[in-house]
Amino acid sequence: MLARLTALLFLSVVPAQAADWWSYDNARFGYAIELPSEFRLSARSDDGNGLTLTPADQSARLLIFGADTLNGDFSSEANIRIASAKDEGWQISYSKSTSRGISFSGTKQGHIIYVRGVALCNGAAAFFQMDYPKASMQRYDAVVMRLVRSLHPTKKCAPTTQVVKSFPVTG
Repeated sequence: MLARLTALLFLSVVPAQAADWWSYDNARFGYAIELPSEFRLSARSDDGNGLTLTPADQSARLLIFGADTLNGDFSSEANIRIASAKDEGWQISYSKSTSRGISFSGTKQGHIIYVRGVALCNGAAAFFQMDYPKASMQRYDAVVMRLVRSLHPTKKCAPTTQVVKSFPVTG
């Protein structure tokens, strides 16, 4: 009986949690991400790159943005972002990078930073960066994990090489 009650309570919570998030689609760069409703818009970029959001208590900052990569190379862009974070004083303790995505995190003065990026079409990339107090890690770790899972391209890239069919010359 207790197991059924627990399962029922769990199942009744799942839809409420799903409703607590909303989808942000960036048509300019071609990416989407789910965002927690507890975060409110604090700034929108003038050029359509993305958003800055914070919860009501201002305990965290979430940046969502698209960017053109240097020479269209996502891996170089990823390395530049890690180096920039280190230059800003972040002690990077985790990083994982592929040709299509990057994640890294670190700490500085009692805060945690988590950055996730995905490669997009035409040499662009989409990123989120979340900065929050280490003391609020339990509160925000689940938010970060959902952000990681939900950041994705919305456009299918055209192949970079074209196949040209040769026809015999006549006449």
